[in-house]
Amino acid sequence: MYGDIGELYGAITHGIKLHRNYAQGSDGRLGNDLVEVKTITPFKSNDQVTLNLKRNFSMVFLVKITSDFEVRGKLIPRKALPRVKGDKLVLEWADIGSE
Repeated sequence: MYGDIGELYGAITHGIKLHRNYAQGSDGRLGNDLVEVKTITPFKSNDQVTLNLKRNFSMVFLVKITSDFEVRGKLIPRKALPRVKGDKLVLEWADIGSE
């Protein structure tokens, strides 16, 4: 459910055109860019998400929902992501620039 909230937040605040639910690949499109939406829920013990770099996307929309249900998001171009070896990247909310 929180993932759906994150996707809807991206659609409302940034105009991301969402793909149908459970579509393979990215979560939506912003202009010509494919967008992967990752949501940090209020019940997580940390402010991290794991991103699968094998997926087809050119932007990441990182959404954080606090325990007070405040919702914030950060849009990050894939080329601005840190370089890692392997297919997984752990993103920390505090390490990503401002909203």
